[in-house]
Parts: sequence; structure tokens; C-alpha cells
Amino acid sequence: MVLNDYGIRPKTLFWLSNREGIFPKPTDKYDWNNNSPSAIYGNTNAVVDGVKKERLAWDMTKHGEVDIRLFYTDLEPSSWVRCRWDPSDESIPSFWRTSWVTGNQICYTTEALKFAQGAYLISIVCVQWAGCLVCKTRFLSFSQQGLINHFGTFGLFFETALVAGISYIDALCVGLGTRHVASPHFAIPSFSFFAMIIFYDETRKNLVRAGTIIEKDPKTGLETRKYVGWTSQNTYY
Repeated sequence: MVLNDYGIRPKTLFWLSNREGIFPKPTDKYDWNNNSPSAIYGNTNAVVDGVKKERLAWDMTKHGEVDIRLFYTDLEPSSWVRCRWDPSDESIPSFWRTSWVTGNQICYTTEALKFAQGAYLISIVCVQWAGCLVCKTRFLSFSQQGLINHFGTFGLFFETALVAGISYIDALCVGLGTRHVASPHFAIPSFSFFAMIIFYDETRKNLVRAGTIIEKDPKTGLETRKYVGWTSQNTYY
């Protein structure tokens, strides 16, 4: 989702890092309609004899200023999509469209991958929220249990603050190689997985309770649970 927002179509990503291309001149501008003897999609180096093909350093920042649409001249314009945030639109927050590392646009550059990796890290924390909430109880619904474990609640908010700091505090970004993830990419892409995990486990716990019979010993007064449903017999322990 993040890479698609920054102009790289999902189907284009397969084996893209292993694909070789030709570095354009700094003055070259991408033109999807310019496929002539003088340039290929605006890359004037692509028509020069003897120019060696190379690979982009996707895992580094040294090629972060290269427009990959110009570099991969063998890919058709349909390989790319329109950038969600126009790099020239000043009404859009700058950190949504410009990389603080290169000072250039994020769209159609290797910097898009760094932002996608940052969003993925945040998504892991989002899903950990769901994992922690569903593990609070094995029988009761989350709505019945609530957030009575204050240490657990502190842990949830602390890990969220930690990943936010890793993403937006410049000193940490330099040391860890993270980026200022756009606000619409902060946990929102993974929220559907969060909701799915919560829905699944709440449904499971409801079936467990429905398949559980509480029997009381008339002599001792002690209560015991008897599991008669398939869900309670196979997923409770």
C-alpha cells in the first residue's frame, strides 16, 4: 500500500531490486510519451552506446535521488501509478511527499522503500496491540475483562510512543535509518488485521463460553467447568 501510494505498482515490485538499468543524467526528466531515438522515457543516457547497466542500491541511500522511472527504461509507463501526494503541492505536509534524507521527492525513488519499511515496523506494533488484548483472557470477553492490568496498559502505550519516537525523532532516525512515516501510513494500513484478530478471538471466546457448563458440587459447593462444545474442547487450552 505504501509503495503504491508512492507510485510503484505492486506487480512491478517482483524482482525489481535485481533488475538492471541505466542511470539518467541529472537534468533528465521523465516523460512517459517520449520514446524516441534521442531518449527513452526522458533518459538520454539510455540511447548512448556503451553505457553500462547497473543495479540500484535499494537498501542504501546513495541512489535516493534517482527517478526509478527513468532508470528502468525497459519498464512500460503502466508499471507505475500516479503518486498519491503531488510532490509539488505545498498544501500537503512536506514529510508526506519529501524525504528528509535526500531532500527530494519520495515518489518514484528508492526512498519509498524506506518509508514502507517504517510503516511495516509500525504495523507490527499495531498487531501486537491485538495480540496483547486477546491474550488478556482465555474465557472472558475483552469487554468483560477491561484494562485492569495497568502494567499491560502501560506497555501498550509505551511501545506505541517508542515506535513513534523511532520514526519521528531525527537523532533516532539517523542512527536507525528510519523515516518520518506519513500520518495515513501510521498503523492505518494494518488496522484491518488488528480488527480481524480481535473479531476472531472474541468469536472464539463466545463459542467457548457457549460450550461450557458450570457444575456445582452439592456437598462441597465447589464449581467445576465441563466443556461440551467443539470450540471449548479444542481451542480453550
